[in-house]
Amino acid sequence: MGKFTAEKILDRRIVFDDGTVVEARAFRIPESKEYPDGIKYSFQHYNPETGKTLLRYDNYREHAESRHHKHLGGSKIRPVMFEGLQTHFKKFMKEVRSDDRRKRP
Repeated sequence: MGKFTAEKILDRRIVFDDGTVVEARAFRIPESKEYPDGIKYSFQHYNPETGKTLLRYDNYREHAESRHHKHLGGSKIRPVMFEGLQTHFKKFMKEVRSDDRRKRP
């Protein structure tokens, strides 16, 4: 059996003026039943003081609702259309920037 390889294709950390943080990571991995796109990713917007997730996009396979999904804080999970990694990250960042929770103290 071949050696598993993962190539990091995205690794960004953005700190906003309100103190919230975006961490985005993506890896190119061998295509499989679990990851048919050959990409594993997680984009997370959170408050580092409280540890609270404000928004997260990922394709962790344990969520039966949808391969590509977003977490809206708490336990709310919604499917999200995946149209390629770059487009997906731009969509995530647009949602982060328009999120009213960032404007609250």
